[in-house]
Amino acid sequence: MKSRQCLIVDDSDSSVAILQEYIARLPFFMPPQICSSAREAMALLHQHHFNLVFLDISLPDQTGLDLLRSIPHPLSVIITSAYSEYAVDSYDLNVADYLLKPFSFVRFTKAVGRALGVQVAQNSLAEDNFIFLKVGHAMQRFDYSDIDYVQAFGTYCKVYVNQKIIVVNEIISQLEQLLPAHKFLRIHKSYLTNLAKINSYNYRNVFIGSAKIPLGASYREKFEGFLSLLDKKTELT
Repeated sequence: MKSRQCLIVDDSDSSVAILQEYIARLPFFMPPQICSSAREAMALLHQHHFNLVFLDISLPDQTGLDLLRSIPHPLSVIITSAYSEYAVDSYDLNVADYLLKPFSFVRFTKAVGRALGVQVAQNSLAEDNFIFLKVGHAMQRFDYSDIDYVQAFGTYCKVYVNQKIIVVNEIISQLEQLLPAHKFLRIHKSYLTNLAKINSYNYRNVFIGSAKIPLGASYREKFEGFLSLLDKKTELT
């Protein structure tokens, strides 16, 4: 996965500490650079490329909005502020999101996902060809092309990958949202399948390799309709 560099512009030690903690939980960020003034920030922005900037409104030398107006090139910026009244002006300057302090890790990940164009959840990160999911206490990469299907397992899920089973810390409804809809389809309350791995199907089951997966009655119409869009529809047997 491509590592990303971010900049924190904030003169509050406690706010910086929270951002550092949140950033460290995501598997795709390098340790952030940190500065406490607009002047320092401008110098760093001229010296380095940053994929994302966390910018406080209240800085000792000028406001974060004034700094934004003076930056000559487009930049992905998330405002972090204790004051809600600057939100409208911030969005007029095309910021990716506005985080009102104090904010949760879940809210933080939504802002990061919006800014970087990726899907981020507390236990996962999804990009074009792969997803990172939490397995135990670690984040593990799963290439979409390697996933056969997913089975609900209480508050977890079993991911079947190349004839191996890996239990991930995610419920199936959340994985349904995170996995790309043009590649994965819910065919039963307990199963998500990789459409590219389906060998055959009948009225009640879908077959992936030697696995027989139930096709739920309430999911059947959507399943057949999706396959017809992919020119994969065959007559039910």
